[in-house]
Amino acid sequence: MMVRKQVYLAPEQEAKLKRLARATGRSEAEIIREALDALPESPDPVLDALWRQGMLEPPAVVGSPAQADAAYRRYLQRIGRRQLGLSQAVLAERKDRG
Repeated sequence: MMVRKQVYLAPEQEAKLKRLARATGRSEAEIIREALDALPESPDPVLDALWRQGMLEPPAVVGSPAQADAAYRRYLQRIGRRQLGLSQAVLAERKDRG
């Protein structure tokens, strides 16, 4: 059984949702449900620390090998500027807990 919900989206979110639906051949509702299913039920402190440091990013919908390569190169350029390593993020998270 499905429950009907109404959500408010910013114009850029609506445009992105429409692009994803068109590109993947799925309904907007299916994309929203899939995005919700991908979210963790409870916060994971390590993943949260990595996310805050910009070391995680949601997967992008990629249509071709060239687009995948370009997205991967952008990601590497972005994380290459980071000074915080994985071990530092884990240590910082442990310090916050202690």
